[in-house]
Amino acid sequence: MKRFVKLATSDRRFWILLYVLLALMAVVSVYEGIGNGIVWSQDFQYDASCALINGYDPYDLSADFDSRSLPDIANLRGFYSYYEGLGTPQRMEANQFPSLLYILTPYALMPYDMARLLWVMTNILCTAVIIRLLKKTFMAKVDERLYPVFMMLMLAGTPWRNQLGVGQHTLFAFAFFLLAVHVSGCFGSAEEEGREDKGKGAGRIMASGLLLSLSYLKYTVTAPLAIYFIYKRKWKEFIISLLPHLILTAAAAAVLKESFASMLIKPLKVASALAAEGGIDIGVLTKGSPLGLVITGLVMVFLFAAAFLLPEGNDELYISVAVLLSLVMTYHRTYDFFVMIIVFGYYATGRMKTAEIIYLITTLAFFFVLRIFHENVISLTVSGALYYACAIAFVVVTVDKCRRAKGT
Repeated sequence: MKRFVKLATSDRRFWILLYVLLALMAVVSVYEGIGNGIVWSQDFQYDASCALINGYDPYDLSADFDSRSLPDIANLRGFYSYYEGLGTPQRMEANQFPSLLYILTPYALMPYDMARLLWVMTNILCTAVIIRLLKKTFMAKVDERLYPVFMMLMLAGTPWRNQLGVGQHTLFAFAFFLLAVHVSGCFGSAEEEGREDKGKGAGRIMASGLLLSLSYLKYTVTAPLAIYFIYKRKWKEFIISLLPHLILTAAAAAVLKESFASMLIKPLKVASALAAEGGIDIGVLTKGSPLGLVITGLVMVFLFAAAFLLPEGNDELYISVAVLLSLVMTYHRTYDFFVMIIVFGYYATGRMKTAEIIYLITTLAFFFVLRIFHENVISLTVSGALYYACAIAFVVVTVDKCRRAKGT
């Protein structure tokens, strides 16, 4: 079998056929994703951001939502009337911290028709950034012929298409995370800090920290990934990334006449209502019980511990285990799972090669099979079991490398 695969992949016609097939699938997926995004984008959180920048508490509005008693804000009313016209009335679910809603201010200042179109364009641009920077960072060791295959798989997959169609924030967040990593100099020639003067070094640190700060727009994905900066001992960038959120949270508290603590607690209360409504995450498995929060806390402790104990040179391993755990430690629907593609960067290092086929099957299940079965219980159970097996395998490898490093 291995000999047959080797002969097939060495044939130029094999690669042409594979590229053509995946390109057709990707083009159709992109077309559908853009079309859906232009019409829908219901998860944009435009309404919550619009309320906040106009001085209204989006968390109180979410808790006691009534479309008939909305604040007299033209753009906000335009948002709800648009979806009522489509026969899919919306309600406000402000599960983002105020500092994150402020990131959406440029969009919330314009009418929803314009904002929705601009958000789709932003996500397309962010996709291009992801494709460009994955090859420069965590997937740099992937074979030149295979890298386009993985990118076309990502575009053709249901998670990416739905991410664009419903107007979610993960494309934006993941793109800015990769930008922060690239600018920080963790990879490539930018790592030669000794050749840079102090001014350039300070500018790079500031830029990387601010880019990382923007990546928190989807913090349930990128907060675990941001611990990578601790693994790389990029302390300044990590600290800088937190400062804008402290300042903006304080500003929101002052505007809304609330305490700083309430600006952290209120969005978490809104988010907690969704804890048991994800795909295969811990919240679903624990049915939204407090045990899920305990497990999430333990996962974060593990990632912090690995950041300190994992030896240098394991960038692809650390980011892989962080990605895999981030998608199940908190509420996630399967549209966030397009980031699974990054794990193939670890397999490209030549490690765990026997497990690569299992991970490929798992990825194909989330990208294509779940849609065929409409994410019914059986398909989610099988796909989830494969996913957890892969995640546990990466945890075991990470622990083993930490243990070996400590032993030496």
